Amino acid sequence: MKVIEGYKLLEDLYYHETHTWARVNPDGTVTVGIDDYAQKGTGGIVFIELPEVGDEVEQGGPLCVIEGHKWVGEAVSPVSGRIKEVNEELLDNPTLIHEDPYGEGWIAVIEPTNLEEELKKLYHGADPKTEEWLKQEAKKMK
Repeated sequence: MKVIEGYKLLEDLYYHETHTWARVNPDGTVTVGIDDYAQKGTGGIVFIELPEVGDEVEQGGPLCVIEGHKWVGEAVSPVSGRIKEVNEELLDNPTLIHEDPYGEGWIAVIEPTNLEEELKKLYHGADPKTEEWLKQEAKKMK
């Protein structure tokens, strides 16, 4: 893990430009959530509307609705596919996203439909370009 301008960046994850992340699991599914930058920008998440198991999502399209103290909006899906599982713990405790955005604060597991091609459109945590992108994003928060 790296810390860039105060934001955690995990090198094994893929990041969408809108600050959702994707972890490719050994079984081919993809766990997704919002990154450290996004969770800090909400000012404290108070509510999340999760997708339904079986829903189809598109890369860059809506994944869920998040309401924070400073922001209400949609988090986008970093990959296309079908929702296989959702983190129902977030319904009672949305602050898990703040406490552990890359672990217990995950949002959904997706069965991807075009993973190989879509990963090429995401930032990878081990790529130096990703560090530069996050530095530029951090400037927006100052």
